[in-house]
Amino acid sequence: MVGVLDQFGNRHTMPDVKVPDQIKFLVNAVGVESTLSFIDSVGGRRIWVPTTSKNSRCAQVYGDDIAAALSDEYGGSHYDVPLAREWRALLFYSQGMTMSDIASRLGCSRSAVVRIIGGRTRKIITHRKLVQQDKRQMFFFC
Repeated sequence: MVGVLDQFGNRHTMPDVKVPDQIKFLVNAVGVESTLSFIDSVGGRRIWVPTTSKNSRCAQVYGDDIAAALSDEYGGSHYDVPLAREWRALLFYSQGMTMSDIASRLGCSRSAVVRIIGGRTRKIITHRKLVQQDKRQMFFFC
Protein backbone atom coordinates (compact mmCIF):
# COMPACT_ATOMS: atom_id res chain seq x y z
CA MET A 1 0.00 0.00 0.00
CA VAL A 2 1.23 3.45 -0.93
CA GLY A 3 0.23 6.73 0.71
CA VAL A 4 -0.82 9.60 -1.54
CA LEU A 5 -2.55 12.93 -1.16
CA ASP A 6 -6.04 13.35 -2.60
CA GLN A 7 -7.51 16.51 -4.13
CA PHE A 8 -8.34 17.82 -0.64
CA GLY A 9 -4.83 17.31 0.75
CA ASN A 10 -5.76 14.23 2.81
CA ARG A 11 -3.34 11.29 2.84
CA HIS A 12 -4.83 7.95 1.79
CA THR A 13 -3.40 4.51 1.30
CA MET A 14 -4.01 2.90 -2.04
CA PRO A 15 -3.37 -0.48 -3.59
CA ASP A 16 -0.06 -1.12 -5.27
CA VAL A 17 -0.14 -0.40 -8.99
CA LYS A 18 2.57 -2.02 -11.10
CA VAL A 19 5.23 0.58 -11.82
CA PRO A 20 6.50 0.67 -15.44
CA ASP A 21 10.09 -0.50 -15.85
CA GLN A 22 11.10 2.88 -17.34
CA ILE A 23 10.43 4.72 -14.07
CA LYS A 24 10.94 1.99 -11.48
CA PHE A 25 14.34 3.42 -10.55
CA LEU A 26 12.74 6.81 -9.81
CA VAL A 27 9.93 5.36 -7.69
CA ASN A 28 12.46 3.30 -5.72
CA ALA A 29 14.67 6.36 -5.16
CA VAL A 30 12.19 9.16 -4.44
CA GLY A 31 8.76 7.54 -3.98
CA VAL A 32 5.47 7.58 -5.84
CA GLU A 33 4.42 11.17 -5.06
CA SER A 34 7.68 12.78 -6.19
CA THR A 35 7.84 10.60 -9.31
CA LEU A 36 4.25 11.44 -10.15
CA SER A 37 4.91 15.14 -9.71
CA PHE A 38 8.05 14.94 -11.87
CA ILE A 39 6.27 13.06 -14.66
CA ASP A 40 3.27 15.41 -14.51
CA SER A 41 5.56 18.38 -15.08
CA VAL A 42 8.15 16.98 -17.50
CA GLY A 43 6.56 13.86 -19.05
CA GLY A 44 7.11 13.56 -22.80
CA ARG A 45 10.20 15.78 -22.86
CA ARG A 46 13.85 14.97 -23.42
CA ILE A 47 16.13 16.29 -20.70
CA TRP A 48 19.90 16.33 -20.30
CA VAL A 49 21.13 14.43 -17.25
CA PRO A 50 24.56 15.42 -15.90
CA THR A 51 27.03 12.79 -14.71
CA THR A 52 27.00 14.30 -11.22
CA SER A 53 23.89 15.90 -9.83
CA LYS A 54 25.46 18.01 -7.09
CA ASN A 55 25.02 21.75 -7.79
CA SER A 56 23.74 21.01 -11.30
CA ARG A 57 20.96 22.77 -13.15
CA CYS A 58 19.07 19.47 -13.08
CA ALA A 59 19.15 19.53 -9.26
CA GLN A 60 18.02 23.16 -9.20
CA VAL A 61 15.08 22.50 -11.52
CA TYR A 62 13.88 19.05 -10.38
CA GLY A 63 15.28 18.73 -6.87
CA ASP A 64 18.32 16.98 -5.43
CA ASP A 65 16.72 13.54 -4.98
CA ILE A 66 15.35 13.27 -8.51
CA ALA A 67 18.56 14.66 -10.01
CA ALA A 68 20.64 12.12 -8.06
CA ALA A 69 18.44 9.22 -9.19
CA LEU A 70 18.56 10.39 -12.81
CA SER A 71 22.36 10.86 -12.66
CA ASP A 72 22.86 7.38 -11.22
CA GLU A 73 20.79 5.80 -13.98
CA TYR A 74 21.33 8.05 -17.03
CA GLY A 75 24.23 10.36 -16.12
CA GLY A 76 25.97 11.98 -19.08
CA SER A 77 23.15 11.40 -21.56
CA HIS A 78 19.66 12.45 -22.52
CA TYR A 79 16.62 10.94 -20.83
CA ASP A 80 13.25 10.82 -22.55
CA VAL A 81 10.84 11.24 -19.65
CA PRO A 82 7.96 8.81 -20.25
CA LEU A 83 4.34 9.90 -20.00
CA ALA A 84 3.42 6.71 -18.09
CA ARG A 85 -0.25 7.36 -18.87
CA GLU A 86 -1.52 3.93 -17.85
CA TRP A 87 0.29 4.03 -14.51
CA ARG A 88 -0.81 7.58 -13.77
CA ALA A 89 -4.41 6.83 -14.81
CA LEU A 90 -4.56 3.82 -12.49
CA LEU A 91 -3.08 5.81 -9.61
CA PHE A 92 -5.57 8.62 -10.10
CA TYR A 93 -8.46 6.15 -10.49
CA SER A 94 -7.53 4.33 -7.29
CA GLN A 95 -7.48 7.72 -5.51
CA GLY A 96 -11.12 8.18 -6.48
CA MET A 97 -10.71 10.75 -9.26
CA THR A 98 -13.44 10.85 -11.90
CA MET A 99 -12.73 9.74 -15.47
CA SER A 100 -13.11 13.34 -16.67
CA ASP A 101 -10.66 14.64 -14.07
CA ILE A 102 -8.16 11.92 -14.99
CA ALA A 103 -8.51 12.81 -18.68
CA SER A 104 -7.87 16.45 -17.92
CA ARG A 105 -4.81 15.65 -15.82
CA LEU A 106 -3.39 13.27 -18.45
CA GLY A 107 -4.16 15.55 -21.38
CA CYS A 108 -6.27 13.03 -23.26
CA SER A 109 -9.94 12.30 -23.89
CA ARG A 110 -12.31 10.67 -21.43
CA SER A 111 -12.76 7.73 -23.82
CA ALA A 112 -8.98 7.18 -23.79
CA VAL A 113 -9.09 6.96 -19.99
CA VAL A 114 -11.97 4.47 -20.19
CA ARG A 115 -9.87 2.33 -22.55
CA ILE A 116 -6.87 2.54 -20.22
CA ILE A 117 -8.80 1.70 -17.06
CA GLY A 118 -11.06 -0.97 -18.49
CA GLY A 119 -9.28 -2.19 -21.60
CA ARG A 120 -5.60 -2.95 -21.93
CA THR A 121 -4.96 -2.74 -18.20
CA ARG A 122 -7.70 -5.16 -17.18
CA LYS A 123 -5.04 -7.58 -15.90
CA ILE A 124 -3.84 -5.03 -13.37
CA ILE A 125 -6.11 -5.26 -10.36
CA THR A 126 -6.79 -2.07 -8.47
CA HIS A 127 -9.25 -1.70 -5.68
CA ARG A 128 -10.70 1.70 -6.27
CA LYS A 129 -11.57 3.58 -3.18
CA LEU A 130 -14.86 5.39 -3.13
CA VAL A 131 -14.49 9.01 -4.08
CA GLN A 132 -13.12 10.68 -0.99
CA GLN A 133 -15.45 13.17 0.58
CA ASP A 134 -14.30 16.58 1.68
CA LYS A 135 -14.21 16.16 5.46
CA ARG A 136 -15.49 19.71 5.87
CA GLN A 137 -18.85 18.74 4.33
CA MET A 138 -21.59 16.63 5.84
CA PHE A 139 -22.48 13.30 4.25
CA PHE A 140 -26.23 13.26 3.55
CA PHE A 141 -26.82 9.70 2.32
CA CYS A 142 -26.12 6.54 4.30
